[in-house]
Amino acid sequence: MGLRILATTVIFLISMPARAQQKWYKFDKNFIQTHYATDEGAIGILKVSAMHPAKNAHKTDCGGNDGELHIGVAAADLGRRPASSFAQSGDSGFGIVAEPPNVKNGSSFHKQIEGADGSAATFYGYFRVWNEGHDVGPIFPSNPHHVLEVHPAWGIRSSGFNYAPRPAVIFPMSGYSGYGASKFRPMLGALSSWLRVAEDARFVYVQMAKEDNFYQLPVTVKRTRTFANDAGVAALVDVFSDTAHQNLVYKDLTVITAANSRIATQLHPDWQTYLLGFFSINLRKAMEIAAGHSGSANAVPAPGALEFFAFGVPLQPAVSASKPCTEEDD
Repeated sequence: MGLRILATTVIFLISMPARAQQKWYKFDKNFIQTHYATDEGAIGILKVSAMHPAKNAHKTDCGGNDGELHIGVAAADLGRRPASSFAQSGDSGFGIVAEPPNVKNGSSFHKQIEGADGSAATFYGYFRVWNEGHDVGPIFPSNPHHVLEVHPAWGIRSSGFNYAPRPAVIFPMSGYSGYGASKFRPMLGALSSWLRVAEDARFVYVQMAKEDNFYQLPVTVKRTRTFANDAGVAALVDVFSDTAHQNLVYKDLTVITAANSRIATQLHPDWQTYLLGFFSINLRKAMEIAAGHSGSANAVPAPGALEFFAFGVPLQPAVSASKPCTEEDD
């Protein structure tokens, strides 16, 4: 490690947070260039030498109980230097987690995934970057420290089976509620203070606050476009905090959907609706914004790197808390 990188590390350590539990992470530029499409899409393929699924999928009700199955991949099984870690260290506990959505325990899909524990695998899906708090605490094979996921993963190939990309698995969970405006409004309001980026020769540095998982947003769609590789559809939306779509809280948020999913076919300009999904940081956009800004002393806000992956129109009212599930008032 050179003196320049060491000095940068010290600066990252003393950065003052704008929101609680704010931290800096670093992401390997080679990983970004290899896995992110040039047309700004974060949908792609991840090949690993071994995967380790959890025994059971998450329960489904609201907030963090999202009905998905954690499949852990250790850094050593990525076949390259670690893709991500804390900015101040190369944490050997950091890996990647792939999460197929809407998994039913005991289903044929679940049994085949469990039977492939330890096998090589290829995942197809959305590269999500977010701090839900999985960067600390106990490390399990199915849940290494991580802020980088293939989530949702809607295509998996491994020992004895091949689930080709199936966007039909991308849909709102039955009986599930995401967080509402009491959660997303303050987070979006402080975005420019906690989402900041910088770079050095090897890494893109991203500052993130610990935030929640699934949200449901009242939005008005402004325009849409299909990715050049036909992998996904992007929409530009305005976000509101009320059912009447009158109280504007954020303009020009990029929404991503899997091509050929039901929600991708529904999106059209001037549509006022709710979208259930989660936020993510697009690392290619973060890298482009960080270009020329070396070290956190020169870090810049990166609201343009924020995305929202949409599963569809929510089936339940939004909640303000997940334990117990408490319905929102606004």
